[in-house]
Amino acid sequence: MKLSFISSTAIQNSMRQTIRQAQNEMTDASTEATTGTYADIGVSLGSGTTQNVNLTREVTRIDSILSSNSIANQRMTSSQTALSDMSSQAQKFMDQLVALRGNTDGSSVSLTQQTATATMSSFIADANTMVNGEYLFAGTNTDVQPVTDNSAAATTAIQTALTQYATDNGTTVDQLSGAQMKDFITTIVEPMVTSDSSWSSWSSASDQNMTNRISNSEVIDSSTNANSSGMRYLALATTVANSLMSTTPSLGQDALNAVTDQATSYARQAIDGLNTQASQLGLSQSRLTDANTALNAQKTILNTNIGDLTGVDPYEASTKVNSLETQLQTAYTIVSKIQQLSLVNYL
Repeated sequence: MKLSFISSTAIQNSMRQTIRQAQNEMTDASTEATTGTYADIGVSLGSGTTQNVNLTREVTRIDSILSSNSIANQRMTSSQTALSDMSSQAQKFMDQLVALRGNTDGSSVSLTQQTATATMSSFIADANTMVNGEYLFAGTNTDVQPVTDNSAAATTAIQTALTQYATDNGTTVDQLSGAQMKDFITTIVEPMVTSDSSWSSWSSASDQNMTNRISNSEVIDSSTNANSSGMRYLALATTVANSLMSTTPSLGQDALNAVTDQATSYARQAIDGLNTQASQLGLSQSRLTDANTALNAQKTILNTNIGDLTGVDPYEASTKVNSLETQLQTAYTIVSKIQQLSLVNYL
């Protein structure tokens, strides 16, 4: 009878190899049990990896658009807040003008001018609002302060023009009629503030608004700018009140009423213009919300498809981990027993 011998070293090395393989498998199984996806997608999917890459890239693209949409929505929300405050201040100013109509009392005129000054200050602050280091009402010139308070220079120019207008009409400022004052304001004062050449002294904003692509096929205006008619007329209304209600000599009642009426009209146009701007931004916000809803739905579908491709049963993965742990413990025990074998124990 011929006997074959197997050394304990050979058995030990074989068990060590088994242990290494089990450890590698347990690492992958633990990853799959934790993440719910294949540990090595390329090995598991083979040629299907390309589809997974394409789907993942599409999800990343959607996430990028959603992130951009979030910034655009923040810009528009802040703009809405500023426009609302401008409109509110313009309304308070118009209410004061209505209360002044027909009243020549010095304190009432002074209060109206104080309200005009406060309205102008609030307008300048709102128009120069910044979010994330960008001016909201600068159009595409987001790094340039859009509005400069040019009311002092405008007031001086208007008062000088008023004196010249009275002289050209063979009268004095205090003798101007209501019709003449209205003509002066509409033909001379209004262009001195609202015309493009004059407004450039007030505004450094671009006429081109910021735009954002909110989906594959939609692009919206995500800002508005200080060159709008609403802001021009708000500046005009306050400037008319401040420059023409405190002339020397003082205006007559008829001329003062004309100033009040025109300032009231401009304040109303300012409110309408500001509300129009807010409405346009509101439409953009509504479109952005709808786009986000559609993008999130697409993302959910894509993630479901990715999950179907790369997902594993976490319970099966956990069972495999437990099985491998048992296998490893058994292998460790065998190796330990082999290492303890010695001929000395049998001599």
